[in-house]
Amino acid sequence: MSHNINNLTLKIIYYHNLNLQLFPKRIRIMKNINNKLKCDAMAKDRKHPLFKKYSQEAKVRILLAAEIYDARNRKGLSQQKLAKNIKTTQKEISKIENGQINVGVDLIYEMAKNLDLKFRIGKTRIL
Repeated sequence: MSHNINNLTLKIIYYHNLNLQLFPKRIRIMKNINNKLKCDAMAKDRKHPLFKKYSQEAKVRILLAAEIYDARNRKGLSQQKLAKNIKTTQKEISKIENGQINVGVDLIYEMAKNLDLKFRIGKTRIL
């Protein structure tokens, strides 16, 4: 992203736009940082015309990331083992779990299948 929204702000967006129950400790930390600074670190960036678009994209990636991470841990799989099962790399799994990349439908399908997740598009159940 070569726009005027910095990376720190994009990471903060994740926490402000998600259900606070997903990351309560991280939310508390971010609030403490903002309170110590006595300012709103994102006030300027919120006014940027692309802010809403990027925050929505980030929300989708981070929600997917949380689902994949939780399912992988429930199954007792390492990132390396999951990567091997779906024919990708551990680095790719790490980026997905950190919400750093957009994931294609084929990869989502393979992860859902290996992690016993339900996969639905509209009213159609894929898995």
